[in-house]
Amino acid sequence: MKVTAISMMLLALAPTGSLGQAFTSDVPRQIYGRVQVVDGTTFEFIKTRQLVRLAGYEAPRLVQSASTGGVTWPVGQVSRAWMILRTLGQNVNCAPIGRDSNKNLIAHCFVGETNLAATAIAEGIGYAFNYPDEPQVLAYFDLERKARGLGFGIWSSPDLSPPWLYNVLPVPDERSGGRTPAAEESLPLPLPVTPDTALSLTQAQGG
Repeated sequence: MKVTAISMMLLALAPTGSLGQAFTSDVPRQIYGRVQVVDGTTFEFIKTRQLVRLAGYEAPRLVQSASTGGVTWPVGQVSRAWMILRTLGQNVNCAPIGRDSNKNLIAHCFVGETNLAATAIAEGIGYAFNYPDEPQVLAYFDLERKARGLGFGIWSSPDLSPPWLYNVLPVPDERSGGRTPAAEESLPLPLPVTPDTALSLTQAQGG
């Protein structure tokens, strides 16, 4: 089943309370436009210079390398290149859910109906991951388990350190791969968002 089909099914079954988000002038409802990719998880909208990080997703650090069958490859650069190829010449449509500790937007982002984070996880480009106080997306962990079982991408390199352990100052491991997250703290795979011309300038920003 395609990632987009799973997205629509899970959102339809999800309780509305799990999607609650208090939008303020600091967190737009939508941001739309062309982007410049920074790394495997973050891009900058060209016109507004707004940095956006994909929610529920983490990718290898740019300096990381992996080894598969004796072949060394630049896994961090591959994750960035993947994001460039997915967004190059395309409008990216993001639904922000908040801001991180660096004041960058955290958002579920799409190109057309393609959920960027979900597709990257399904193809073994990165990991299902949430930092403390950020919502979990249960479906992302399901996609990760399938990619791991098939040995896709990052999962073909058994000695590859996840990025939160690779850092000089590692982030505490708050992933839920080994446990079941509480339902009230979790989000389903998000449904694609569409450009909303009815939104005011204070509600929608873009590039």
